[in-house]
Amino acid sequence: MNNRDYCFTLLVGLSMAIIPTYQYSLEDHHKLLLISFDGLRWDYVDRRPDLESFNILREEGVKAEFLEPPFPSQTSPSHTTLATGLYVESHGVVHNVYYDRYSSEVVTGDFYRTLAINEWWDNGDEPIWITASSQGLKSGGYLFPGSNATIGGRTATRSILQTARTSKEESDWQERIDDVISWFVEDNFDFIALYFEQPDSDGHDKGPDDDIIESTTLPLINRTIGYLLSKVQEAGLTDELNIIIASDHGMTTVDIDVSFNDVISLVNYVNVSDIFFMFPYAALGLVEPYPNEREKVYNQLTGAHPRLNTFYKEDLPEYFHYSNNDRITSIVLTADLGYTMYRVFPGFHINKGEHGYDSKLPDMRASFFAIGPSFKKNYIVPGFQSIHVYELMCHLLGLTPAPNNGSLDVLYPILRDELLETTSFTTTNVQSTTSGAQRPVAVVHFLSILTLACWLIKHN
Repeated sequence: MNNRDYCFTLLVGLSMAIIPTYQYSLEDHHKLLLISFDGLRWDYVDRRPDLESFNILREEGVKAEFLEPPFPSQTSPSHTTLATGLYVESHGVVHNVYYDRYSSEVVTGDFYRTLAINEWWDNGDEPIWITASSQGLKSGGYLFPGSNATIGGRTATRSILQTARTSKEESDWQERIDDVISWFVEDNFDFIALYFEQPDSDGHDKGPDDDIIESTTLPLINRTIGYLLSKVQEAGLTDELNIIIASDHGMTTVDIDVSFNDVISLVNYVNVSDIFFMFPYAALGLVEPYPNEREKVYNQLTGAHPRLNTFYKEDLPEYFHYSNNDRITSIVLTADLGYTMYRVFPGFHINKGEHGYDSKLPDMRASFFAIGPSFKKNYIVPGFQSIHVYELMCHLLGLTPAPNNGSLDVLYPILRDELLETTSFTTTNVQSTTSGAQRPVAVVHFLSILTLACWLIKHN
């Protein structure tokens, strides 16, 4: 075999053999704080380029162009995807609100009561705080949706449950941060998931384009981040703590000027006696007809309103990943952006801002920042799906991830080059639906050097 053929064969063999897979170690990891600012739309921060703390995140860490939530882009399903790396049909938290389509029971549309209903969250999935506590690390959840649940008999090391809409007072937010820092320093926690309900609350009440977002809400979040960073420094955690800020969804303006006759009111289109279960909730409607009435109800809803989309669940767009779960009704309704649906329209729109729509719509995109010893500085990463955050968190903590739909390849480039060049790889990622299109830098560098060597052999 001549030099050219030898080099070509060697390169092909190595390019097939050196696939980026990953080895996790519990012995050497930094602590990790995951923070969610509910409803922090991907473009909010760009409206206030003068906010110092967000500029620190950009300059000293990583910012994503956007974070794409799962469908439906609701709070509980999206937070569970962040925490598990699973699509909604896989983790089973298919809605903000507990319901049972077989008994027609709904928990009165109450998001907060659902947080305390354990069976809604215990579906065989494995959130990051369970992965951590099961492998010997100390993990906590502070108001983070789902973190108080017992999953397969396992819990986070410590959790605080949200039972009602919490305070917007800055002092209360600072108290949360003080508690979290105490958990890290005094109790030696390895991982904590922390939740803040803004700017979602103001986005619903006032709409995403109201002046309050820029004048009040974003400055509050900016000061909160600044307070966090100062407390991290005071506690001596700057070189020990990685911080990920990842919101759950975006927000869009509701057309509250839609006339009474033009609003989406489902009882106007169907005979409710044909339906066993019907649950409209903002942009999403779940309908379960009696078995012999399925086709009839579907036909009545199809084309009933120009802004209402009707699907048999098996015909939903594949990228929704919202078909293969028994909790999902046989008929699923979606509203066009800016429209909401009601069982019976009460005569006024409850919210001026809403989410829950198709997650690929720009208004539904969320934000992502990362800062800490493991992350690059002043780095912009292209937009990506939130299913990939779980794998990243497991890698940072040295954990073996549970089966999930994400891939570490997507976020590997945001890690510091020194880490990439010293990491060893073995196979652990399973059930990933995302192809590994990006190779770790160390592998790319190695193959580049080998290519150059072969070129030199060929030409000498």
